[in-house]
Amino acid sequence: MTRRNRKKVKVKAPLRLLPYQAGSLIISPLRETAGGGQQSLDGEQTAVVLGEPVPIVFCRRISGAGGVLVSPKATEGRYSNNASTNTLTVRLQLVLSEGNLPKLELRDVFQRACRVGTWKQTYNRRAGGWTPGNFITTVSGFEKWDCPVYCGTSGTYENLSMLSYTNQFGFASTNWDKQVHCFVRQGMQVTRIIDSTFGPSNNFVDLALYLINQSSRLPSDLIDNAAMLTAAQFTNAAGFYFNGLFDQSSNLDEWLQEISTYYLLRLVDKGGKKAFIPRLPINEDYTIKTTAISWVFAFTEEHILPDGFQIEYTPLADRKPICAQVLWRQQPDDDIGLIRTTEIRMAGTAATGPYEQYDMSQFCATENHAVKMGAYIVAKRKYVSHTLRIKVKPDAYNGTLIVGDIVRVQLQRITGATDISLHDYLYEVERISRSIEGTVELDLTHFPVDNQNRSLIAQEVAVAVGSGYNLPTGRDDFSCDDAGRRTDETDLEDEGGNLPLPDSGNFQYAAAGLTESQPVGGIDNPADPVLSSTNSITDNRINPANPLTIGDTLNLVPPCPDGKVDWYRRDKATGARTLIKSEPLGGGWEAGSSLQITTDDIDYFLEAEASCPDPSSPTGFGTPVPATLADGTTPEPQLDCDNSAYVVAPTCSAGAINGGTLGAYTQYGFFLQVPADYAPGRFVLTEPFNDGGIMRLGIQFKSDSGLVITGQNLQLADAQILLTQFKNLTCSSGGTPSIPASPCGTQLGCQAVTGSGQIFAMRLSDGLLVPGPTDAVSIVNTNTGTTGSAYAEYIDTNGTLQITLAGITPDDAYWYIVPASGSSCLS
Repeated sequence: MTRRNRKKVKVKAPLRLLPYQAGSLIISPLRETAGGGQQSLDGEQTAVVLGEPVPIVFCRRISGAGGVLVSPKATEGRYSNNASTNTLTVRLQLVLSEGNLPKLELRDVFQRACRVGTWKQTYNRRAGGWTPGNFITTVSGFEKWDCPVYCGTSGTYENLSMLSYTNQFGFASTNWDKQVHCFVRQGMQVTRIIDSTFGPSNNFVDLALYLINQSSRLPSDLIDNAAMLTAAQFTNAAGFYFNGLFDQSSNLDEWLQEISTYYLLRLVDKGGKKAFIPRLPINEDYTIKTTAISWVFAFTEEHILPDGFQIEYTPLADRKPICAQVLWRQQPDDDIGLIRTTEIRMAGTAATGPYEQYDMSQFCATENHAVKMGAYIVAKRKYVSHTLRIKVKPDAYNGTLIVGDIVRVQLQRITGATDISLHDYLYEVERISRSIEGTVELDLTHFPVDNQNRSLIAQEVAVAVGSGYNLPTGRDDFSCDDAGRRTDETDLEDEGGNLPLPDSGNFQYAAAGLTESQPVGGIDNPADPVLSSTNSITDNRINPANPLTIGDTLNLVPPCPDGKVDWYRRDKATGARTLIKSEPLGGGWEAGSSLQITTDDIDYFLEAEASCPDPSSPTGFGTPVPATLADGTTPEPQLDCDNSAYVVAPTCSAGAINGGTLGAYTQYGFFLQVPADYAPGRFVLTEPFNDGGIMRLGIQFKSDSGLVITGQNLQLADAQILLTQFKNLTCSSGGTPSIPASPCGTQLGCQAVTGSGQIFAMRLSDGLLVPGPTDAVSIVNTNTGTTGSAYAEYIDTNGTLQITLAGITPDDAYWYIVPASGSSCLS
């Protein structure tokens, strides 16, 4: 197809594009030029150029109309002359069409405008039996024929209809190299969608389906065959036939969109499938509907969102009456066709122009088709006054509304205190877009109707018919035809066969195919200039092998002057990050920013980020660059329960004691997670040695998140930590006991003893005597005066005594402690 010189469209806003995108102004008219369907009868014979598209001849002559004149190109030639008369014999191998065409008739094959020569036709192979080449010799007394030296090579011609043409020319002839032509009445055979019959077709939808399937652009399940059938029935009922040659490489979607407009069809996505739909309302018998139409949905103020109404009126220049000059092709039954022009205008307008030319001569062979298309063009210009874009709320139309549907928009116009009118029109849906919020934006084109809801444009197109006048070709001399050829309906003889060809392997290469795998080797990218200059977090530990603990100080120096450091703690479970502090360093940036670990940092990852100054940033600093601890550790190792066989006290069983395996920690602290139902307070901890002995760790404080433990010159290796919650003992019965005085003050505790060997903790008053780590102590029952034996496990500097009872009878009594001799008072 010849390409059109497009009209330049200038727009001020996106909505102004809608009439052009949607076809409201149809296709831009041609500049004044020859019709694309015109053939040069007396031109030189053309040759196939390797790589150009194979032509598709698509036509079907019915009721004396249709068919297409084709000028086939040559792939091979043979030129020879008589040694005495110098008569030239020309043989040509010609590509007629893709696919298997029915046999041409002798009356329909020409060289120039003359029915001459000997013709053969075949399919899927080479036609005729001659070999190509230039065999011209010099004959005395005659000028040597100047025929092509390169005459082509043979091929296989798969899925092609081929012709062989042979003719002779006297020594004085100048017509030996003229173009040959064929009038094809029945084109390529396809399965017609309307009657499911395999044969020639003149239905545009059949051609579209063939091209879509051949291009493999869409799988068959993404084509709406029901809608395609309706479109085919519509074009058939309207008499819109395709009789043309498809021989240009072009974008298929663009070509279908452009050419379908001339068949009053629109290419749409319908329910995720490709389909054609008529541009005019149709009846059940697929004829153009000229009675009242119905709309699929009505939009009112209830549906329109705020600022969701935008109207654009068609410029007056695009509504000015014109005379549409539509080019089409008149094809007589016994002669070469001619290009016709039909003028269509609205009555009483554009008598002297302006004129706009629309070329349908490449595929339109009926006058009524051209007239109805022209009527559609001029009616659209007259009646369509505006386009609309509305934003609406989701409603019942969400899953059903498609492009091409007719909707109604009825809105109140309030122009004054008492002036109220209606904006009430029908529209054709041109585009639908949906936002993630659920709102729907519709681009609509005015769909004009009369007072009976009948489409004005449909009425104009339906009644438009041509005059029926066939223009004489002006030719009455057929003397150049071979005798009897003008009326000879004999089919061309089927003759052919491929010539011997070189081995196909000489023209092919098959890639063996390789196996894909993941890249091999490590990643060795060059260092990022910013990241590579970022320092690591340092700390003040004497021995880097020891874990971080409360009181340790971290430090980060930014990689640039006047930088900033942000410190964060990140929750281990959720990953949530909390800013601890943000410190712009200014002139003292070389010293860096420091952070001292506190109890609030327990059970969190500590992170820092350094930023360099950036005046273009809203914050004054560039993108932060993360830094990590030099050894990758965190300040609180998490201890897990270890039910060791050497545990000699209650273990990690529910409700009693929580513990964990402790490595070789010395004077540095660690963190122990305790059950959530343990209230904050003091705890007594012991560490059973692997050999069954016990080392006392003392009372420690519990925070809301866990227990912070400070070791005291401990030498622990894979040992079990045991935890007993301390009770603040008070007297519950028996009145105030009488307790002997001691050098350091009253020593009193209150414990409900449940058995010998029970471990419990007793808080001593400030300044009490402190027994040594292995000293025995006595406890006295204040009710009976009975003295029981006990031994001190440990007393720490906070005055907490852990006691193990031995050899006593439990009862509910008050007990006081008698220190052993040699004990001293706390300072």
